[in-house]
Amino acid sequence: MEEKFTFEASEHKVHESYEKLAKDLKGSWDGEELNIDTSWCTYKGNSFCFLEEMYVGIFQLNSKRPIIVKYEPDDGKTYIIIRIGFTGSYFSKGDTKKFHNLGVFIYNSSQKFEIEFPHGAKYEYVTIRFSVDFFNKFTRENANSKIKALFQNNTPWFHYLPLDVEIENFVRTIIANVDKDKRRDIYFFSKALDIVGIIQEKLEQEGTNVKKNIHPEDLKAMMQLKDEYLSNFSEQPNLSDLSDEFGMSISKLNRIFKSIFDQPILQFYKQQKIEEVYRQIIYTDKSLTEVSMDLNFSDNAHMSNVFKKYYGYAPSELKERKDKGKL
Repeated sequence: MEEKFTFEASEHKVHESYEKLAKDLKGSWDGEELNIDTSWCTYKGNSFCFLEEMYVGIFQLNSKRPIIVKYEPDDGKTYIIIRIGFTGSYFSKGDTKKFHNLGVFIYNSSQKFEIEFPHGAKYEYVTIRFSVDFFNKFTRENANSKIKALFQNNTPWFHYLPLDVEIENFVRTIIANVDKDKRRDIYFFSKALDIVGIIQEKLEQEGTNVKKNIHPEDLKAMMQLKDEYLSNFSEQPNLSDLSDEFGMSISKLNRIFKSIFDQPILQFYKQQKIEEVYRQIIYTDKSLTEVSMDLNFSDNAHMSNVFKKYYGYAPSELKERKDKGKL
């Protein structure tokens, strides 16, 4: 195992953290663009600050060593953080496997948070950070707002949402405009607000069933499990192997995972896999046979049956609507 690189960062002083990281790894940070290129790590990104209290960034990481980023709670204003794991590729034994490290993670700056990024992988993600004061300026007064009450709660909390197509489309717009100097500021800002608006709707509908006071080590372990073992849809995870890897019984592993992601491990994996079928039909030109093979379904009929059970219609119907431009 390669030696881990550990870095302590701040949710409040975001750009200062990037500056320190660039200095530690002999890279560069010019206030908006991060560039790090070492013998074991390539880390590139852009981050912009809006109205002094909102930060929107997109980053690409490819590391041969495990990287751990630790966020400790800071005094002062409470910030809300939205971290959207997007996509990437695994590299091993001369083989490249695409994976979608999908998910929307929402938490406040009181939550002690530690991320171990996938290594031996190219990983892309988007972050949106804003103070509660900033959020209040952009929302109407509403005493019955569940989301406002949640955001004003200073105790540590965490919530996970699947990355649906609506949010992903806004993420893709941000990514598509990262090199467009004349318009990227407005796209980063406006699409970030669109994403916040969608998340607000979802949390209001769900009743803000957030997780509070999660033990940081449990959160770190389950994030690592999801990122490293549940992103390769060509191979179903083995619970016995995961039990050995994380040093706990299968029942305890499932219990802790469900306490964060609302589902046991295999149920979560299967849902992510069938949502990946939808995503590949929408965003690629693959045939249904190619999608079925890539995601390791036994055949097209098996994929179709599982897809229809989840979405209520066959994947062929979705592909036909896409091909006719009727999505």
